[in-house]
Amino acid sequence: MSDAPPVKALRKRARLTVFLTVLLDLLGFGMILPILPFYGQQYGASDFQVGLLFASYSLAQLVCSPLLGRLSDRFGRRNLLLVSIAVNVVAHTVFAFAGSYWILVLARTASGVAASNIAIAQAFMADVTPRAERSKAMGLIGAAFGLGFVLGPAFGGLLSLVSRLAVPLGAAGLALVNLLLASLFLPESRPLEVRTRRPTTGPAPSLLLAVARDLPLFGLMTLAFVVTLCFAVMESTLALFAQARFGWGDFEISGVFVFIGVMVVVIQGGLIGFLVRRFGERRLVPAGIAFMAGGLLVMSASVVPPLLFAAAALLALGAGLHNPTYVGLLSRLADEESQGGVLGLSRSFSSLARVVGPLVGTWVFQHVGLEAPFLQAGVLMVVAFLAALWVVRRAALAAARRDAVAAAAPTPTPGT
Repeated sequence: MSDAPPVKALRKRARLTVFLTVLLDLLGFGMILPILPFYGQQYGASDFQVGLLFASYSLAQLVCSPLLGRLSDRFGRRNLLLVSIAVNVVAHTVFAFAGSYWILVLARTASGVAASNIAIAQAFMADVTPRAERSKAMGLIGAAFGLGFVLGPAFGGLLSLVSRLAVPLGAAGLALVNLLLASLFLPESRPLEVRTRRPTTGPAPSLLLAVARDLPLFGLMTLAFVVTLCFAVMESTLALFAQARFGWGDFEISGVFVFIGVMVVVIQGGLIGFLVRRFGERRLVPAGIAFMAGGLLVMSASVVPPLLFAAAALLALGAGLHNPTYVGLLSRLADEESQGGVLGLSRSFSSLARVVGPLVGTWVFQHVGLEAPFLQAGVLMVVAFLAALWVVRRAALAAARRDAVAAAAPTPTPGT
């Protein structure tokens, strides 16, 4: 049975509000990301210490994503989102005035804690979206990521022409605006009767055990770990590679991220709904991995800037196809009472990959060669594609069975 028009309108407004919340959050992230290696170098960081800067952010997400997701299952999404945005205001401000490398690490760790709210935003989208439409809804969050990579690096690149200090201060200002808007307009998506219902799993450790016993869920999260690991190797070494090979600085690196972001926005913001209806998550998840594998291999052979942009295009296409369809499929495999916890645990898998990836990538860059991180990540991504052909098939079949069981259950209405 279809929703009544007022319910549809309420859901649409709720999705738009959380989209704007994530967008403003990611704008600040996108502003800082391209200059992060250079900010570390300003305080004497080695290549490996630059990798540690990336890793500290992800390590915080690793620990906090399932915790915040589980808390949002129990206490609601809105309050947890507001607290995390407030932490981001403080973290960006401390980063701006760090004064030493280790204060930079502390500030990035705090930003990583705040960024754990992505799992809450994904759970929010699952709360207010019918199961069959969740990949499209997750595409909105993906589009917010893409816009963050478009506008964030663009704003950051322009501000860096004024001064490097202006970049994190601008990110802090955006986070403050985000806190104000979310306080005024963000509804609660999780009704009280659902929050007080006994969850099917307990705290994060028992949730991990429950997921480990669910082969489709665990297989999908493990696959995402490998994919994210390869992508994180690229993210943490791209600026160093372009600096060494082409002599690029803050502004040029920001341009690459803008290019990637534009493609991701087009795919996730406009095309993903049609593509899911046409091909299904079962085909799109492996296809996205295949494109990313090609992008990494082309990047390893980038001896001129046009090849680097071709590689970036393949990576953006792959990420645009893979990320929302993976999360949409994952949310269909999770029980409604445990959406925040399961999606938070998935973020932890990805965050662990983002801890390991920068450390491995920067070490390989420093000790093996400029192209080696991309080549090795590309080969591993090919292996992930072959595994995905089996893993995603099992997950899609399990999700279809759970959709059938949940078909008669009412979808919660936001704002209650």
